[in-house]
Amino acid sequence: MFGCHEGFFEKDSEEEVIRQINELQPNVLFVALGAPLQEKWIAKHQHELKVDVATGQGGTFDYEAGRIPRAPKWIQKIGMEWFWRLCREPKRIVRMRVLPIFLIKIIFAKDKTKSKWDKEK
Repeated sequence: MFGCHEGFFEKDSEEEVIRQINELQPNVLFVALGAPLQEKWIAKHQHELKVDVATGQGGTFDYEAGRIPRAPKWIQKIGMEWFWRLCREPKRIVRMRVLPIFLIKIIFAKDKTKSKWDKEK
């Protein structure tokens, strides 16, 4: 079953939105409220939602609808689309400044996991 909601709703109507989602019984729920709001919304309501998968879409729908152009193919191919978007939307720097910290946390978490497995062998 397919359904959609424009995404703008008041806090007091969240229960109704969740009821509508569950009534449609989707397997996959795409949430496009913008990062990090969409991830927080999914986390807050994951136990209420009767879906197999819920995923935040960010700007995916804007790209697919042609509202926001993607980077030129050569920029996509070299993996620098994020930088192209940053240049076009400088306000993204606030969100992106935490990425190096996130990367460092992942690296150290991997090191801890790896050493744990090495000890068990």
